[in-house]
Amino acid sequence: MSTVQFAGFSRLNGELKFRTANDTKRINQLRKLGDTDVVILQLPSDMSKNEAARYVLANLAVSYPDFNTAEATALLEGLIQDKNSVARPKKTVTVTKARKIKISKRAAEADDVKLTPAQAARGREEWNRAHAHLSYDAE
Repeated sequence: MSTVQFAGFSRLNGELKFRTANDTKRINQLRKLGDTDVVILQLPSDMSKNEAARYVLANLAVSYPDFNTAEATALLEGLIQDKNSVARPKKTVTVTKARKIKISKRAAEADDVKLTPAQAARGREEWNRAHAHLSYDAE
């Protein structure tokens, strides 16, 4: 299980997000990505993300006085699940029907054919002649 050393909040497009990190460089990275109101504080010890969320919730008013505690509390309570896991927002996945690919029997068996060096060279020359329009050197 991975652990984090820092936890806090940031706003992305007006939405409050719970953030965790193992390095203070994450703060600058979040700012470069467009997050505002970035407040990430060091935790007293290494914690799992769920433990960090519980710790931040317990110390919300003291450690993060600038944030709307009602909004932050609702966010954290939505994230904290049981003892060991943090809820992740559900993502919508769109499944498209796969198209059938038609392949000739000759092409399917092409990998099984053993060629001599002369046959391979002849095949390359034929392919290069047929596809000369794709070359940068074509006149």
